[in-house]
Amino acid sequence: MKLKLYTDLSLLGKGQPVELLIPFIGDFEAGAESIRHGRYDDFLKNGKSFLELTSIEECDACLLPIFYDVIDNQAKFEKDIAEFIAKVEQSGKKILIFVGHDVLEINIPVKNSIIFNSAISKSKQTKNVHPWPHFFEDFLEKYNNGKLNPRNKDAKPIVGFCGYAPPLNIKMGREKIVGIAKLLANYAGLLQRYPDRISHSYRARAIIGLQKAKNVTTNFRLKSNFAFGPTGMNTGNTVESNQEFRNKFFENIVDSDYTLCVRGLGNNSVRFFETMCCGRIPVFVNTDSTLPFDDLIDWKKLCVWVEEKDIDRIGDIVAEFHSKISEEDFIELQKELRRIWEEYLTPTGFFKRLNYFINQ
Repeated sequence: MKLKLYTDLSLLGKGQPVELLIPFIGDFEAGAESIRHGRYDDFLKNGKSFLELTSIEECDACLLPIFYDVIDNQAKFEKDIAEFIAKVEQSGKKILIFVGHDVLEINIPVKNSIIFNSAISKSKQTKNVHPWPHFFEDFLEKYNNGKLNPRNKDAKPIVGFCGYAPPLNIKMGREKIVGIAKLLANYAGLLQRYPDRISHSYRARAIIGLQKAKNVTTNFRLKSNFAFGPTGMNTGNTVESNQEFRNKFFENIVDSDYTLCVRGLGNNSVRFFETMCCGRIPVFVNTDSTLPFDDLIDWKKLCVWVEEKDIDRIGDIVAEFHSKISEEDFIELQKELRRIWEEYLTPTGFFKRLNYFINQ
């Protein structure tokens, strides 16, 4: 049965369209030259088989067609959508609202709203706010002919990470000094009171913990700039194309047993979902985090779960997990992670399950 949605496409000029509309308005995302190209192909092709746009009288739920924007001018944004919101509230129907992935807790004063925000803190999560996955190209389809090649279990676990973790591998300058200050404040327990200032400090702290560990092998490729920043995706002083970097990023994941997944600017990890896509096991550092469908999926059984307070013991926690899992279960877990990504965390998989949130 199709999910019937009501929206107002005239609002598309007021903000960034939500991906849920791609089957109806086309793929407005990255062009063919981008590494992100193709991530919505399946949803574009099949979305209309389970979604339908209809009238407000006949819909199952309403949809705000653009992201709820709080970055530039929230007052103007709320004025722009006020007429649509009033119509929805008068109807008594529920309304789906999507927020950007790095937006902290915000007040969205809309009745009957179902809000999707991946950066929320678990301790502050309300019943109508849900995390949602990051979307990206299918790594196995794009870089490995669609094949999942599970790793066999070796005696010593290999933990991978390819990315940005200031102040590590950063030239001396303002960026490094700020990174050092945040890392020291993190060790001192000062940043926990100010989660919006944590940035990449937990990432650096986890990497240092793993580098010190004698019972794990690290496969780290530390970048000197932010992957999606203004300077592109080049690593260190070596000039790479975006595609070359993406290939090496994929190789780092599949050539490791586990991949370190820690929050960055927002309280979420894109790498967590990318690791699952590749059929590898995340080492997830829980910084008061939320994960999609956490009332359906027991995430603690599917990854190496490291609580924030235990981050300096991360090497021992990985080694203990690895020593206890059998060869057979190690291989099966990799397959299960890929299956869950396909069924729940791809654009098609996630949007097919919107009724789960609407019917709560």
